[in-house]
Amino acid sequence: MHSVLEQLENNQIKLLVEIPEEELKPEIESAFAKVSRQVRLPGFRPGRAPRRVLESKLGSGFARSEAISDNAPKWADAAMIEHEIEAISKPSITVTEGEEAGDVKLDVVVEVRPDLTLEGYGDLSIEFPSPFASEEDLDSQVEALREALGSFEDSTDVVGDDSVVTLDFVAEVAGDESETYEDFVLRIGADEPYEGLGAAIAGKKVGDTFEFEVSSDEPESADETTAGVWAKVSGTIKGHQALVRPELNDEFAKEASEYETLAELRDDMRKSIESFRSSMLRNNWRQILANRLSEVAGLKELPSSLLQLEFESISHNFGHRIENSGLSFAKYLELAQTTAQDVSTRLASEAVLETRLDLVLRALAKAEGLEATTAQVDEEIAKIAEGSRIDVEAATERLRESGQFPALRAEIAKKNAMDWIFANVKLVDDRGNVLTRKDLTGEAPAVSDGEADVAPDTADASLDASEESPAVAGAAEEADGE
Repeated sequence: MHSVLEQLENNQIKLLVEIPEEELKPEIESAFAKVSRQVRLPGFRPGRAPRRVLESKLGSGFARSEAISDNAPKWADAAMIEHEIEAISKPSITVTEGEEAGDVKLDVVVEVRPDLTLEGYGDLSIEFPSPFASEEDLDSQVEALREALGSFEDSTDVVGDDSVVTLDFVAEVAGDESETYEDFVLRIGADEPYEGLGAAIAGKKVGDTFEFEVSSDEPESADETTAGVWAKVSGTIKGHQALVRPELNDEFAKEASEYETLAELRDDMRKSIESFRSSMLRNNWRQILANRLSEVAGLKELPSSLLQLEFESISHNFGHRIENSGLSFAKYLELAQTTAQDVSTRLASEAVLETRLDLVLRALAKAEGLEATTAQVDEEIAKIAEGSRIDVEAATERLRESGQFPALRAEIAKKNAMDWIFANVKLVDDRGNVLTRKDLTGEAPAVSDGEADVAPDTADASLDASEESPAVAGAAEEADGE
């Protein structure tokens, strides 16, 4: 077999595949044998009908046609393996010559990933939500706790933000009868029956009166033709209670918590805030990174074929995890209190993220020359061999036969690109603090000669937080299946 690669537009590649007639002859014989077993002819047992009888009944070219039809996908796959093509769609195969005689020629067209170009990323800075608690955050938490433990007491002071007031007032609404409110209790800052009520009584004391107008930009009813004042409100402050917070000291800490000092309480609050924020950041950092790099690469639309491929891979892995847990899918949905539609939506969202990362990390690896080294490939093959309980030579051969080498090298290159990002890109939070790999992923990189922030970390989930890479997983499955 001989094949030639031709680049097409729209991220497509054409392979011109030629199969010499001599290579086709054994396949024709196999086709005759297969059809002979399937066809029932009077006077002959299955598989015993002579070739000339089959040809007289089915036509002289039926076996050739059957051979070409049966083997075209195999020839297409072989050509893609030869040229190390990572197709993201099923091949479109057209027989262009040799259907009746001579060498067989095929046109094999497949879609591949778009070749992105990254520019202007040398001084790239990526901002993430801060995982750290500031003193203002702690002050806010402490004040919220003081408010929760505070009490309302009668007050002669002016009405303020922490006030609860008792009011008598009348609202004269345009076109309607007046509305009278007695002993109306209002917490400043809560919903108001008339907009502006809180502002009208702010700074006043018990016994003071107030008056204000409520306006509208639109008619209050269909009968009105003009907008403007639609209510006049006037009344008196009958009572005032102010929130009295406990004094901020160690005694407050003892009353509010199990801690002996205010410093210990604030330290616990800091840990709680940072634990929550770190958890959120570790769930979202890859999305933020993918979006930022997509902007640099000008990546807007994702190939639907690649999205579908990624969705199928993620769904396959998800199904394996459920199966390995010993649960049925129905039982999983019940325990997770979710629906099949919700699961599908989540997996589709993950597919979008993984597709974005796949494309931009490949582009970065290409731009920085971060292709997989021989040592890295050998290391991954050794892992596959160990996981599949076969020797390295057998694992290598199966990778080659299944055409998994390009995907394996791509996954390694993407890991190299992620390591490059952690070592070279400025990663900061929204307060300007520099973030480390551990801040984002929760995993410290492997320490090597004191360069902990630069050394690659094969253990961290830089590519997929829950699964091994698709290439490695696919190669392992190939090995296990033989």
